[in-house]
Amino acid sequence: MAEEKFVKLSDISGDAVDLNIKVKILSLSSKDMETSKGKTTYHYGLIGDDTGVISYTAWSLPSTVREKDVYEIRRCYSKTYKDKVRVYFDQKTEFKFLTEDMEVKRNYRYYSIKDLNIKDKFVTVEGLVKDERIKEYEKDGEKRKIFQYMLKDQTGTIGVSSFGLQLKPGKAVRLEGARLDEFNGYYRLNISDKTGVEYITLNIGDEPDYVYIKDIKNPVGGIKVNGFVISMGDKAGLITRCRECKKRIDDIRCPDHPDLLPEYDVFAYFTLDDGTDYIQVNAGYDAIKSISGIEESYLKNQSRPPLKREVKDKLENALLHNAIYVKGNVRENTQGLNLRATEIGHIDKNALNEIRKIQEEEFI
Repeated sequence: MAEEKFVKLSDISGDAVDLNIKVKILSLSSKDMETSKGKTTYHYGLIGDDTGVISYTAWSLPSTVREKDVYEIRRCYSKTYKDKVRVYFDQKTEFKFLTEDMEVKRNYRYYSIKDLNIKDKFVTVEGLVKDERIKEYEKDGEKRKIFQYMLKDQTGTIGVSSFGLQLKPGKAVRLEGARLDEFNGYYRLNISDKTGVEYITLNIGDEPDYVYIKDIKNPVGGIKVNGFVISMGDKAGLITRCRECKKRIDDIRCPDHPDLLPEYDVFAYFTLDDGTDYIQVNAGYDAIKSISGIEESYLKNQSRPPLKREVKDKLENALLHNAIYVKGNVRENTQGLNLRATEIGHIDKNALNEIRKIQEEEFI
């Protein structure tokens, strides 16, 4: 009888069947789902061996399987989705518990913040810790804390949520094995006491590096781009908001606060092109006030309320066909990626010449 062959996780590539592996269950979670046969539960998580870590999904799992235990697992299979390999267990898969422990090799790919990709759930990043906020919550009758930060490198920023582990604002840090998630259209990092934290020395300037629009692939913050405004959205212009809840009002009064007079605000929606690609940009008044020519006193003048046509003309004069820089946060929605501006200004001569050179090369 031929000897059973066990494969290392690092050797699993593409679609394969009848795999035998010896691994440690690093994490074990469950989720309910509705099928044509009714409600069912599947499990998922991470497994590891001395060559690496890989994700798994278990359509069927013995009730005796526990997190942190080591098993010989026979007759599992693998599939590739979006260039990422995943191992699957089903009713044919066999589990044999081993009393030994296993040292797991964890390899986390290093990313600059701009280049983070959700296909890698655990990553290594470096940056400057900023803007600490602390939230308390209660679980199982015990008060706990979540520490929230912004992590900044020379390419962008990203939010960090830390469960119980407090970082040092103002210090540069390397986070190894941070979990990358997406929430409300933005990337975010989650860390715990299992994350490797090392304080390091980094030289990070106050201003982020400019990036080409073609290189913006994922929803991260702190991005800075140059370009020409090639079109303005129809909805750009004067809008009204509730003085209390700040919600946009499409009717005469806020339905939740009908007794309050609305206040005026400005919203810009435009397309920015830098010669490499284009992106849709949203901007509120705070982002565009320095170049719009629209004063706060103009918006707050009760004796002469602002006029929609005047505001529209001022925005078009300030933006349309002009060369500007935009700082902001990239968000992903059903239409793709868009840039929510936090600051807009005129660009210098060198940046303007670079855009023109790129555009000329594009059409030669």
